[in-house]
Amino acid sequence: MADQSPILFKERLRRALTFDLDYPERTRLPGTRPAAVLSLWGYARGASSPSVLVIKRAETLTSHQGQMAFPGGMRDEGEALDATALRETEEEVGISRHRIEVLGELPALHTVTSIQVTPFVGWLGAPIDQTELRIDPRETEAAFWVSLMELQAQGAYSLEQRDFQGARYPLHAYQIGDRRIWGATGAMLKNLLDRIERADP
Repeated sequence: MADQSPILFKERLRRALTFDLDYPERTRLPGTRPAAVLSLWGYARGASSPSVLVIKRAETLTSHQGQMAFPGGMRDEGEALDATALRETEEEVGISRHRIEVLGELPALHTVTSIQVTPFVGWLGAPIDQTELRIDPRETEAAFWVSLMELQAQGAYSLEQRDFQGARYPLHAYQIGDRRIWGATGAMLKNLLDRIERADP
């Protein structure tokens, strides 16, 4: 991908979200609990490549301990899903919802833990290197920005297979240094990056 200014990449993200691209390998499961996450993008000062925010979940959580993920969580009663994604981001990493522009959403993804996750894509207008991250240690062990250049680097992505309850599922994984992004987050990230490729200007 050629270098792009923040304004051009933001519009590219908007175009990417208009494509019809689902998760064909995912089974639609009934009775799943609603949740939402936020794939938050932005630029550091002087950077030629945008970055996305990824957290490492706390080891003390009851599920998906220590995994890399997008900020997010379960929906509160009566809450809109985009509001869930913004609230959870504010709680987990301290970025105010008022500083984030929601550009759209990806298809909902059903996890093997009976959760229906709706991923929203957000834009942080302020430089990411000037944005303080205030981590809640009860939910988040660490938070970091991963550049699109790193995600698209040769060898970063791999398609693997995993057996679960007698069935075999594809597993999308990204290895960024010593950090492994996989599972539902890997699937959502792959879906979005495929859309970004389609939205090439």
